[in-house]
Amino acid sequence: MPITMLITGPTLSPEARAEAEARGVRLVAIPAYTPSAEAAAIAAAEQVDAIIVRQCQIDEQVITASPRLRVIVRHGVGYENIDLVASRKHGVPVYIARGANSQSVAELAFGLMFAVARAIPWLDGRVRAGHWDKPYPNGVELQGRTLGIVGLGDIARALIAMVAPLRMPVLILDPKKAPDAQMPPGATRVPHLAALLAASDIVSLHCPLTPATAHMMNADAFAQMRPGSFLINTARGGLVDERALAAALRDGPLGGAGLDTFEQEPPPPDSPLWGLKNLVATPHSGASTRAAIDRVGLIVLRTALDVIEGRESDPRALISLR
Repeated sequence: MPITMLITGPTLSPEARAEAEARGVRLVAIPAYTPSAEAAAIAAAEQVDAIIVRQCQIDEQVITASPRLRVIVRHGVGYENIDLVASRKHGVPVYIARGANSQSVAELAFGLMFAVARAIPWLDGRVRAGHWDKPYPNGVELQGRTLGIVGLGDIARALIAMVAPLRMPVLILDPKKAPDAQMPPGATRVPHLAALLAASDIVSLHCPLTPATAHMMNADAFAQMRPGSFLINTARGGLVDERALAAALRDGPLGGAGLDTFEQEPPPPDSPLWGLKNLVATPHSGASTRAAIDRVGLIVLRTALDVIEGRESDPRALISLR
């Protein structure tokens, strides 16, 4: 019987599909955001050996649907849509595609910093509408501004390298508390969120969404930020209280925000964020470059096959133990 992998969302990249075919793997893709009950029914009918998670909630009913299930692999690095308690209970390891999309996400975070600082989308709209705002000051320079980063993973490290030519002081709040020897050169660790918020001109989020980090950026947090400061979020939307963010963008102290992720995706049309000219929004596309999709597709396929065929996988990518 061939190895069968369920993909919850768009199928794998052409390169990964070609390798799957060459290795006798059958890929079954279902639409993005398929309800978990439907995903469970398909997993049971197809008798899947692996689940590659994109846009779908992987709860206990999905995890237990196929007795052949050996491994769950996240097509990316965020894993809040996977029930880790259930995966441990039923002995199904969960892996992420560690490092495969870090450069693409970091580049989007970097781009959002410029887009917000120079009001690029708003000015683009003004020019297209027949306005010419050249005589008026628009935006601020990033050079020399302090960048505060929450979470010190591969994406954050890539971003730190990108801002180095701008001579931006970098502050790090690392919930996982990496050893000092692993801190990037020139970066300074801060002891808590309040210290980072008070000292940063730009705050960029790069940490997982957990019960401890949910709504970490709330009304109290925004009140501690510098007047005119920016928030960048390419991590998870649930890190930010969007109503509080809308108020902080409208009434201060924030000068702008760049969001790639949202509490609800897609966001509702009546979100309080829409209509704010100091917000730049993208559709959770940080990892959606062709290069990143190609890398992730191959990594998740090979990780799943390693587990199924009894080979050793990268232990740093293992999120939930057997």
